[in-house]
Amino acid sequence: MLAPRKKLWSTPEKAVTAAIGFVAPFKEDDVIYDVGCGDGRVLIKFALLEGTPGETRFIGIEIDEDRATEARENVEREGLSEKITILCQNALMVDYSDATIIFLYLIPRGLRLIKPILLGEENGRKRKKIKVVTYMSEIEGEKYIAKVNVEPEHQKGAGWPVHLYELEAEGGEEG
Repeated sequence: MLAPRKKLWSTPEKAVTAAIGFVAPFKEDDVIYDVGCGDGRVLIKFALLEGTPGETRFIGIEIDEDRATEARENVEREGLSEKITILCQNALMVDYSDATIIFLYLIPRGLRLIKPILLGEENGRKRKKIKVVTYMSEIEGEKYIAKVNVEPEHQKGAGWPVHLYELEAEGGEEG
């Protein structure tokens, strides 16, 4: 399990805004993933960002079929079906080798499980450097390059972190 399943928490608007501040503007060759994309809100906000090139690709991964369907409906409602793809599958079985930016709102155990996959270590390949944004939890063993705390609308007075990382497998070669 990458994220808690008892209660589904959507990424707060302020966390999405902080993530945009870390990774925008997007480039035409960017491939942006949201792992555990839920209702698709992060990718929709990213894709609607002014100045985003039409060639930029957005991919949401969601294991829950109902949430994946909801995300697809939201994407279609916004007219973004050509830019955003929602996949209903286990995030640990996805090939992220084309990713340039990844957004993760996962529990610490989920981050530990997905980290070697993001780095390409699971298949023996080293991968290029990627930007990774996490909400709430840090990636164990990695040093973030930026951090901001956000106060979710539903938790006045709370301050939850959004982190930016640049990850590359040790001795990372373009892969």
